[in-house]
Amino acid sequence: MKLKQIEDVKMSDIVLVASLPDMGRVGGLVSGFLAKQLDTKLVAEIESIEKPWVTYENGIANLHVDTYKLFVDKRNSIIIFTGDTQPQDTHELYGLCDLLLDTVQGYGKVKRLYSSGGYLKQEVVGEPKVYGTASNATLLKELDKHDIGRLGNEVNTITWFNGLILGMAAKRGIDSIGLFGEIDNPSVPQHLAAKSIVKVIARMINAEINTKDLEQQHESSAIDEMPKEDTGFTPGVA
Repeated sequence: MKLKQIEDVKMSDIVLVASLPDMGRVGGLVSGFLAKQLDTKLVAEIESIEKPWVTYENGIANLHVDTYKLFVDKRNSIIIFTGDTQPQDTHELYGLCDLLLDTVQGYGKVKRLYSSGGYLKQEVVGEPKVYGTASNATLLKELDKHDIGRLGNEVNTITWFNGLILGMAAKRGIDSIGLFGEIDNPSVPQHLAAKSIVKVIARMINAEINTKDLEQQHESSAIDEMPKEDTGFTPGVA
């Protein structure tokens, strides 16, 4: 794993939003959307080579490299960590969390970390609700203030990056909140769950964030998923 520092950063009272694709790709949708919506600049990349395959194109085979990105909104003292995937190897996952936290703490004091992801439900009625967890009782009261319910009793672990980063940040004394949006289909991108989480983060950091693009992405994906007219021809079947 390798850090590529593009620009030196010095900040104070940092709010770090860090999440990667999970069920319904919710965590990645949230962080990726915020990186585009806020006034951010790419300041660092982390490269990971842990997947047990190579890429192949036009006869050429190359190592598969996953690239994670750090964006900074200096005016609002916000850092966004995002990517298109996440490590599948446990040691690589711990290494990524450690390197991320080492890097951001090197920029300045981290006031709070937000992570996010999908919360699988049998049925989602209306706008997806957001449920939360936190690293201490004081933060739970803040969730209550924003009408964010607790994750249900059926949840006893929060796995992979979007859960692990909460625990590793808390171990370093960083206040941490996890926000998880309702989804009922983990196999397709859940833009409305991401929208609900973004709206909560916006309230918590007192920022104006337009979520219209997420609504449009949801509408476009819904059209793509509509059953196509039956022409009597099945591609790929003789």
